[in-house]
Amino acid sequence: MTPVAEVIQPIVVSPWRRSAWYRYMHVFVELLEAHGIRYFAHSGTMLGCVRHRGFIPWDNDVDLMIPEEDTHLLEALVQKIRRYGIAQHLNLRANITPEMGLYQFKPVGKKILGSNTGYMGLDIFVGEEIDLEGVGRVFHYKSADFRRWYKNRYVKVDDVFPRKRYAFGPLSVWGMRSPDDYFARSGFVMDEAIIGVHGGAKAEAEAVIERLKSEGRYPIVDPAVLTMSAPFEPTDFFELPYYLEQERP
Repeated sequence: MTPVAEVIQPIVVSPWRRSAWYRYMHVFVELLEAHGIRYFAHSGTMLGCVRHRGFIPWDNDVDLMIPEEDTHLLEALVQKIRRYGIAQHLNLRANITPEMGLYQFKPVGKKILGSNTGYMGLDIFVGEEIDLEGVGRVFHYKSADFRRWYKNRYVKVDDVFPRKRYAFGPLSVWGMRSPDDYFARSGFVMDEAIIGVHGGAKAEAEAVIERLKSEGRYPIVDPAVLTMSAPFEPTDFFELPYYLEQERP
């Protein structure tokens, strides 16, 4: 039988595209840190930090969260972020907007993208700090919709702060101090993998999932996949002024 690691190859992000992802992450987290915004990895990005020491090999978006009290700092950054080759993405058909607790971004600068095109989304969820009966202080989605859809995907404030630094491919990013409880409630686990992708790769992912299901190998428990690193080509990272684009008159 074909090894699972080979079956999933059609949906593993190519090394040259993954390098663009890491450049994007580099610029974005540098901007967040330069503006004092206390982000931390969330959802699949947090799982990638722990399980793969970087991106989950087939993951094609980034999930971060910030405390609600830092949204004014993010709003200030949004006003000038395009100068660094990053644009705010507004889905006018969605009811989950910055006001409702979700900021979405995409890279547009050639110094980040190179020759890459297609979907490269980064979501910043606003975490509302609330008292949860029997649990204590937690960050939960500010969005009522997300809170309803993902009822148990909250994280205790004490499990976030003080934040922990994680190796993330060639980078280093902030994540939850202790994500185990969050993982246990949220369906993110270390000993098996499910496949979730966005955009144009979705059809390929569904075909891979169906094949693995028919072979009785889904969810994936193969250690070769659970310890797999997202392949990327060597890339240079520069200080933020390098990515500044000349302003148009």
